[in-house]
Amino acid sequence: MEPEFTKYSLDELQEVESVIDRGQYPERYELVRRLIAEKTNSIANAQKPRVEKEETLRELYREYKNQNSKVWKLFRGAILMFVTFRVMQYLEWTIQQQIIGAVVVGCIYVFILVAINEYQFNKFKSNFGKRT
Repeated sequence: MEPEFTKYSLDELQEVESVIDRGQYPERYELVRRLIAEKTNSIANAQKPRVEKEETLRELYREYKNQNSKVWKLFRGAILMFVTFRVMQYLEWTIQQQIIGAVVVGCIYVFILVAINEYQFNKFKSNFGKRT
């Protein structure tokens, strides 16, 4: 009675390949080799769409990042901190309070930028399929 190698997993087939007597069972050996090749190809093909999707997302992210000017955002943040500092001087806060206030406003600005960036990228990503 011949074993049904088609029902074996890839690991089981590789184990059979390593212990089979090639001289006594050449047909079985060739069948096992062919099934190993088929299962390896099917596993590679199953993983291929995921890899392609990840690469597409990386390319999409690079395209998105090229559209935004980081220098302008940093410049706006610096201006915002400076204006905050000057307003606090006008209100006659101490220098320590002015510095802390400007840093807090800068941190809030950065937090808002990150949140907006995430929202815009998710919107860009969802519209990507409509453009292709």
